[in-house]
Amino acid sequence: MPPAYRPKFFAGLVAYQTTQLQRAMGYSQEMAHDLAYHQIQGIQHDDTGRPHRHLVAAKWKKNIIGGAWYVAVPERASSLLWIMIEDAYRGQGHGSRLQAHVAEQARAAGATGMVLHVFTANTQAVALYQKLGFSDIGKEMFLPW
Repeated sequence: MPPAYRPKFFAGLVAYQTTQLQRAMGYSQEMAHDLAYHQIQGIQHDDTGRPHRHLVAAKWKKNIIGGAWYVAVPERASSLLWIMIEDAYRGQGHGSRLQAHVAEQARAAGATGMVLHVFTANTQAVALYQKLGFSDIGKEMFLPW
């Protein structure tokens, strides 16, 4: 991913994750934003020079419209950590194409499959992942204080 696009990608991820945390966990906007910011800050400090971590851009007509961050280790399941398509480009198949690219790259790196985390309240993403062949393998639960 070009360095010039990274701030926009990270800002989009923070905004998106903030909304998801508010919806799924009932967090205040401030609390959700702080948590999302700290979760995603790790991506910014990852120089992508680590052998199994990958940050890729999604392009459409020469414009970068999103990206994905994933880990692919040979002989293990890869992890799709974040995927984001800018709002104006959602619902047009770009997320499916980006995920297919990530899956192919992980497969080529020797990964045995792909896992991801998604909030059940994010029905659009859940539907997309199911359409792409992902299936439920567990359940994450939350105990609010």
